Amino acid sequence: MSPVSVPWLARPAGRGTGWRELAVILGGAAIVLLLPRIFGDPQGVDPDAWRLTGYFATVTAASLLVRSMRSAAPLSFAFLTLGLPFSTWLWLLGYAGPAPGLIGGPDSLARNAFAGVAEMVLALAMAACFHYFTPAPRPNLRLWARPTLLMLAMGVGGSLLFLAIGFALPAPLLGREGVPLLALNGSAAVALGIANATSAIAQEIQFRGVLMSALERQQSPLVAMLSQGVIFGVAHIAIQYEGPAASFIPIVILLGWLWGWMSVRSRSLLPAMLVHIVADFFILAVVVSGLYGG
Repeated sequence: MSPVSVPWLARPAGRGTGWRELAVILGGAAIVLLLPRIFGDPQGVDPDAWRLTGYFATVTAASLLVRSMRSAAPLSFAFLTLGLPFSTWLWLLGYAGPAPGLIGGPDSLARNAFAGVAEMVLALAMAACFHYFTPAPRPNLRLWARPTLLMLAMGVGGSLLFLAIGFALPAPLLGREGVPLLALNGSAAVALGIANATSAIAQEIQFRGVLMSALERQQSPLVAMLSQGVIFGVAHIAIQYEGPAASFIPIVILLGWLWGWMSVRSRSLLPAMLVHIVADFFILAVVVSGLYGG
């Protein structure tokens, strides 16, 4: 059986491998990220997020306007979709410049909830722009599928399986001691629930929706799924865990692969969204509280 006859390995007809565009875009991002660190002394990773967002915006504009760069438009737009909502989330929380005085203080739960909602709305808007403004054919974002029993089974079953494995793993492996669950009152639980759920939904739209569909235009579904999972894990290095994050990265890559497979298999982002929300709550209530005594 030839590889082309296997759906997971079939490369889109008439497309190049896309490795050149991916290498050029990520190579430029590395230069933009590293040069200021070589010749300067930035005070943390947060200004880097805005700098990378500006770079991806420039490359995206050029790829949409210059015909010879048009093949790079889906990937550059996908990376812009990763950067802009995340940079906005950081800004609203006060990590990437002075936070706007919208809701609550810099560390308030209301501000966290507001930032999460803003991140999700912006990710949805970017996905819509990606769908309508990148060159044809239209990308498969897996956002509009009608719910099915398969989606429900994968979402609920995957959530239960994640919790079973998470609680069964030895505490030191996850960097925690015991299971010191957070004691949350009603308002705090609502605020943290909104913040975590909306951020999880935004990430599924960004990575399994926009990024994976951009990669699928030039790669086989298997390569696209594996690639987005690695990028998903590496991107989490920039997320503020307020402590040691390196041990999370391999786990995040594995989760990115799992959620990518779920999205491809169910033809929808809904199951991965549900499991991602459960995973974020588990990390917040069990792992993070164990690491930092919450």
